[in-house]
Amino acid sequence: MKKIVLYGGQFNPIHTAHMLVANEVFHKIKPDVFYFLPSYMAPLKEHNDYLDAHYRIKMINMVIEQLGFGNICYAELERKGQSYTYDTLKALIDQNPYDKFYFVIGSDQYDQLDKWYKIDELKQMIIFIVVNREKNIQKVDENMISISIPRMDISSSMIRQRVKDKKTIDILVPRNVSKYIREEGFYEH
Repeated sequence: MKKIVLYGGQFNPIHTAHMLVANEVFHKIKPDVFYFLPSYMAPLKEHNDYLDAHYRIKMINMVIEQLGFGNICYAELERKGQSYTYDTLKALIDQNPYDKFYFVIGSDQYDQLDKWYKIDELKQMIIFIVVNREKNIQKVDENMISISIPRMDISSSMIRQRVKDKKTIDILVPRNVSKYIREEGFYEH
């Protein structure tokens, strides 16, 4: 039985706070496999400044190189369209029925779990890892794991705005990701 952690998100772009979450979860849970799970389109998000998946994948790979662990799970990208976590995880669990799955969410997502598609079934299938974003201590349902991480107020939308405003994004994203965003002209308009 393998322990598999899935860390989903648009990663548009992936940034230092994502790295911090991945690092803290990885070292606390010690999974056999740690997957970044980029979404095609998240159901509860607006899609401005949408960046095609292969560019986001390239940036995630740059981060994996920096972290020294991680893989990319392409399940949601291959499915295309609106992607529900339930469908993705059901397919992965069907393929790996003996493995134990963990799914990383922020406390902001934890607060809207009741809006998630088939959330009760999902809670039976996996263990949620809730990382705090705006709270120091996160109380979670039983059979969930809460991990406190140092607070880091960085968001992908803030980075996209800074690029538009021609401000620096150094340190907010790894140097190689910053260079790639600038070279490709992402988020400038």
